[in-house]
Amino acid sequence: MAKKFGRRAFIITGSIFGGGLAVGVGGLTYVNRKLKQFPEFGTPDGHTLNAFVHIQKNSRVTMAIARAEMGQGVSTALPQLIAEELEVDMSQIDVIHPQIASPYANIGGLPDLERDPYNEKFNLQAKIIGFLPLLFTGGSTSVPDAYTHLRVMGASAREMLIQAAAKKWEIATSDCYAENGHVVNKNSQEKVAYGELAEAAIAEKPPKRPPLKPRSEFKIVGKPVDRLDVPAKVDGTAEFGIDARPEGLLFAAMKHSPVIGAKITGVKNKEEVLGMPGVKKVVQIEEGVAVVADNTWRAKNAALKLELDYDPQGNETLSTEGIKTEFAAAFAKEPTLTAEEEGDVMASLETAARVVEAKYEVPYLAHACMEPMNCTVLYNKDAGTAEVWVGHQAPSIAVWRVNDALDIKAEDVTLNMKYLGGGFGRRGEPDIVSKAARVAKEMPGTPVQLVWTREEDMQNDYYRPLVLSNFKGGLDASGKATAWHNHMSLQSVAIDSFGRAFPSLVPKPEDDIGSAEGAMHLPYDFGTRKVDISLLENPVRLGFWRSVGSSQHAYFTESFLDELAAAAGEDGYTFRRELLVKAPRFKAVLDRAAEMSNWSQPLEEGRGRGIALHMSFGSIVAEVVEIILVNETDIKLDKVYCAVDCGLYVNPQIIEAQMQSAIVYGLSAALYGEMTIKDGKFKQSNFPNYQMVKLAQMPHIEVGIMENEEQPGGVGEPGLPPIAPALCNAIYDVTGKRIRSLPLKNHGFKFV
Repeated sequence: MAKKFGRRAFIITGSIFGGGLAVGVGGLTYVNRKLKQFPEFGTPDGHTLNAFVHIQKNSRVTMAIARAEMGQGVSTALPQLIAEELEVDMSQIDVIHPQIASPYANIGGLPDLERDPYNEKFNLQAKIIGFLPLLFTGGSTSVPDAYTHLRVMGASAREMLIQAAAKKWEIATSDCYAENGHVVNKNSQEKVAYGELAEAAIAEKPPKRPPLKPRSEFKIVGKPVDRLDVPAKVDGTAEFGIDARPEGLLFAAMKHSPVIGAKITGVKNKEEVLGMPGVKKVVQIEEGVAVVADNTWRAKNAALKLELDYDPQGNETLSTEGIKTEFAAAFAKEPTLTAEEEGDVMASLETAARVVEAKYEVPYLAHACMEPMNCTVLYNKDAGTAEVWVGHQAPSIAVWRVNDALDIKAEDVTLNMKYLGGGFGRRGEPDIVSKAARVAKEMPGTPVQLVWTREEDMQNDYYRPLVLSNFKGGLDASGKATAWHNHMSLQSVAIDSFGRAFPSLVPKPEDDIGSAEGAMHLPYDFGTRKVDISLLENPVRLGFWRSVGSSQHAYFTESFLDELAAAAGEDGYTFRRELLVKAPRFKAVLDRAAEMSNWSQPLEEGRGRGIALHMSFGSIVAEVVEIILVNETDIKLDKVYCAVDCGLYVNPQIIEAQMQSAIVYGLSAALYGEMTIKDGKFKQSNFPNYQMVKLAQMPHIEVGIMENEEQPGGVGEPGLPPIAPALCNAIYDVTGKRIRSLPLKNHGFKFV
């Protein structure tokens, strides 16, 4: 019987959230032991000291980094943490993605460096995540999750090497120290390379709490180290999922149902398609039909030729306008839940000197990863094994889906993790792997690479939700905010996404406060506040999109905050600053952005600027956008100033790049992004009608990183949420036009 997620994780996760320990896993003692098991990795002529460090005889160090590299720099930042404590130069490092094992699970959450300096206090949920194990890359968790753990792994290996050297020299370990890949004898200055010590070191007992370096002694962490993955990406030797070329490879292209949520019932012209040049097989599954051929071009053209029979499931009349009408009607009813409440908002609104109201909305958005969705699977039916080549954000889920499709054991699946040509949450979904495995099942012994065309990708995504968000804000006679009421209407990403991957974790609608992520716990002192959620359902599939709820709710909240500022007769910066009396860390970031942009200096006529502030994934970001109004319709994005407080950080170059990347992605969504529906079908299908920001349209971006001793936060996503509201606030500043819906292209603007 295959070891499937359904059997392992349903029971385990269900018991966690039911308040007990899973029956059948042997209790916490077994779980704790399981978390310490790891596979050997690295070269045959070296030795593995722990789950992350393998030292070769030539003293090169192979580091196991179990996070997906999708351009965010984890294959450099995480090795920096190990290298700092191991006392090796980054030029001595090779990086691999290991097979799935418990030590590599992403426990997530922010570390508590003060109360738990060695990251030892895992709760039961974290232990079960490790037991499964669940490996994923997302939520900007890679550095926060690894900041302490990987330093401990580097320090532990260092101490084992020192112990081995001390025995070799017959001296105390206190008479030795590590430096640049060697252990040095303090007395004689003799030194021995790690490669010569590794075999003896593996016999040493790993110290539970090896000494960690103080920040003042860091030589690698916190420094602008060049990315390890860039040279191969420049010279073309880097391998992405789509580059997989196992011997005997065939290619498959998919055609999905033309109506959202429809089920395929048959192929009208199967024999005709089978007769096309190079076509080997036509494979029908419930969600679509794949054509296998001897090259991608032939597979794609044959798939386009398919004539499908399908059951539309009643979705053939679905439309964007119909969905918006249904969502708007929810505001007249009781909300599904109240996510946050402080004081009596209704009473404060009744006594306010002025009440400001506004209605905002954002559309569905696709992920639009530059590398098309792809996965390659080789199924060996006789041996009961499979090999997978893919770039995926959740390799555990990928393996579980292969289990489900092929009915084989997890340990019989070999996963070859490749670079991801964009992830943004899309490559955490299981569909491409599941479908590739089901196609490969029909071609045993032959590797098959399933690649989606851009059109199939765009119209069969897991989308950022369409959201309507209504606001009421109260001001007293002096212009001070006294009330904040936000009522949103939307589908739940968590219910939809967890329903596919973790059914036992699906929240009840009345408990799904996560749908208000980015709208709750704002740092401003409003006096009273209330955040209501109305949850609705429809057939459109939702998924986690870069910065998730903060991507839309920051646009809503920071835009409406500017409306309150204007009503109070203040500019956006000073109004926010006065509301941050209880949030000095936020105020410092806001001040830094204002300082960077010379906010106090008046702009020339025809220029406008806007500001926005938001915290997501443990990091605070403030952005100022400065624009030029060329004429009534043409706008030039001139400058973006970005101040970020991500606490203790690893690589400032990566932080700067990620802020820039998030701003580009957020600008594309703000200016152009929308997926609209008519007659049950998405209208957008490729980049000509789902535009991206062009190089010539990009503003100059300046990034400032705050220095402090706060806990490490994420950096992959927090740069995105403030960009849309800062831009819209700048447009209001120069045109007087308030933008309450995105994308901006629908408001008659052109960006030059």
